[in-house]
Amino acid sequence: MTKVPLDNFLNECVSRNSGEDGLSFEELYGLYISWCGLTASEPVRARTFRASLRAAGIAPGHRGDLCQDLMMVGPAARDYIVHSALPLVALDVRAGGWPRLKSWPAERPKVPITRRAPGEDRDSAPAA
Repeated sequence: MTKVPLDNFLNECVSRNSGEDGLSFEELYGLYISWCGLTASEPVRARTFRASLRAAGIAPGHRGDLCQDLMMVGPAARDYIVHSALPLVALDVRAGGWPRLKSWPAERPKVPITRRAPGEDRDSAPAA
């Protein structure tokens, strides 16, 4: 098995805090992938990562169990949270055109935009 030194990752991205619920293995591995992307490191497979965590004294649970008292910190934590919270959108790049969404949710009702006459106050209601 390949030995994976996780010292830099753990020092930069994980903090022990007794008030926190903890992190699941999936969250730790996602955080690790984000850290690898930011540091231009080659990530290892999940199985190797799990064994390396155990060697570092962190016992990851199975299927959503939490590693107690751990929290995410640093730039990789922000990167992981942003990329896991925002939905990814597939883009259709047309030849010579701008990227467009491949699909859009159900048709939205079209709301007309009312125009203001020149000099009309922005806070006043539009004339009928």
